[in-house]
Amino acid sequence: MMNSTLASDQMRDALNETRIQAKSWAALSVKARCVRLAHLRELLARDAGLLAQIVTEEIGKPPQESYGADILPSIDSLEWLCKTAPKHLRDETTKAGKMSALPLGVVGVIGTWNYPVFLNITPIAWTLAAGNGVLWKPSEFAEKTAGLLETYFEEAGLPVAVLYGGGDMGQELCRVGVDKVCFTGGVSTGRAILETLAETGTPSVMELSGNDAMLVLEDADPLLAARSAVWGRCCNAGQSCVAPQRIYVHKTHYDRFLSLCLKEIEVLRPDVEIVAMRTEALRNRVHRIVSESLAQGARAVTGKNASSEMDCFYPPTLLAECEETMPVMAEDFFGPVLAVCSVKNDAEAIEKANSAEMALAASVWTGNRAHGESVAAELRVGIVSINEVLIDAADPEIAFGGLRSSGFGKQRGVAGLEEFVVWKTVTYRKERKLRRHLFPYLPGTPEILHALIGIKTAKTPKEKLAAGMAMTRAVIKSRRRDRE
Repeated sequence: MMNSTLASDQMRDALNETRIQAKSWAALSVKARCVRLAHLRELLARDAGLLAQIVTEEIGKPPQESYGADILPSIDSLEWLCKTAPKHLRDETTKAGKMSALPLGVVGVIGTWNYPVFLNITPIAWTLAAGNGVLWKPSEFAEKTAGLLETYFEEAGLPVAVLYGGGDMGQELCRVGVDKVCFTGGVSTGRAILETLAETGTPSVMELSGNDAMLVLEDADPLLAARSAVWGRCCNAGQSCVAPQRIYVHKTHYDRFLSLCLKEIEVLRPDVEIVAMRTEALRNRVHRIVSESLAQGARAVTGKNASSEMDCFYPPTLLAECEETMPVMAEDFFGPVLAVCSVKNDAEAIEKANSAEMALAASVWTGNRAHGESVAAELRVGIVSINEVLIDAADPEIAFGGLRSSGFGKQRGVAGLEEFVVWKTVTYRKERKLRRHLFPYLPGTPEILHALIGIKTAKTPKEKLAAGMAMTRAVIKSRRRDRE
């Protein structure tokens, strides 16, 4: 662990230097900032092969996922951002003046490791587009990837200072005096960060854990749902915050759904679709959760051999007859484990889906869009996908974020830009204008205001005419009093 004094000094020096850079950066137009962000996009594309190789080696995910779930979404996100930010952050004219989007200053970004490119590039890029400098503390489990990204930030001329270290460095970032913190990670770490931020009243965006529900309705295609469930929960070794963990299947599809999931799991290949988890601690936690759930009555459907030569490996596991009180349903965790429960109707599925402390995302499976949307409207989560898992979380246009213990604030989308600016309003009034609101109060003003309310709220032409006549009488009466 780094000496706390050394970490504090390093962080303070980085903040001071970044504040200097941030002033010049904020002075650029949004279009000029986006030119540099577009250059960052070009660098990601130029070195996509090298970047994918490092992500695969460091995190352990298959090359297809390094490209498709990390690098390509980052490239798409930067393209969308560079097209959208100049339009959304331009000055707005009002009747009284204009509103301008001003940067906050320096934003601290505390990153995650499970998608080490996408889940770090996007909060950093959105922050930069808004005109801020960035202090970035990448995860200690993805420092090789972070090191390569750091070279791209430097080459693109972006005001990003990178600080490597563990949790102590993240805590120092929260204390040093940044203007806002954007954190992506687990609930327990997020709560510890919030306690530290409370000491200085520093605002934050928190994208925390999910314990996401998947609702397979009576009119769903069970084959599509089963294939998507296995892919969604087993890709990246189940290390995705929006992976379907709690799966509620209508009773008419339950047995077939389990059978279809089992067939999908049995053809998965080690080192192609099945990979090891990032750390032994993560693997051991999954083992503990599954073991306790089995002891409480869950039934293991899968027969994948738990033994493997891969470090930190945990086999894809399908559990049936799961109850809400079992750890596999109640706890949020990473891992390739599908917990399935039979439900008799939509109402039961919705009630159980909403019972979790986490409320990040959910998916609804149906052959009828209107049916899916009606169920989605009842789910108390930040994002609901109909007939899809994971993919929508990578859409840069979607404002991503959860409710309750899954955090607050938004990343990506237009709402994500709003998180990192403050709108400043400047108004103008002509000097020579009668101001009845100033002292001394003019006689007849209450009658004029009363008539004005009538004009503004009139529902028919007759009512508006009557209110207008009342206004005229009030003004005439007021002028007479002025002359007196």
